[in-house]
Amino acid sequence: MDYITCDRRKNSPQINVLICEKKCQHRNTCSTYLSYAKVKSLAASLSNSAGASDGLLVMQETPH
Repeated sequence: MDYITCDRRKNSPQINVLICEKKCQHRNTCSTYLSYAKVKSLAASLSNSAGASDGLLVMQETPH
């Protein structure tokens, strides 16, 4: 579970990202949430490209 720090919540600023995505009206303008989403998107794209290159390496290592 990923948590971010919400600037609008005073008593318990740590909030689960899933709750923030589903219920928060400010998620489209919240700098903390937008930064988190950008990092997650970048990490997903890097892992996808790494997986594709691993497949190419395996194909190149196969003897013919």
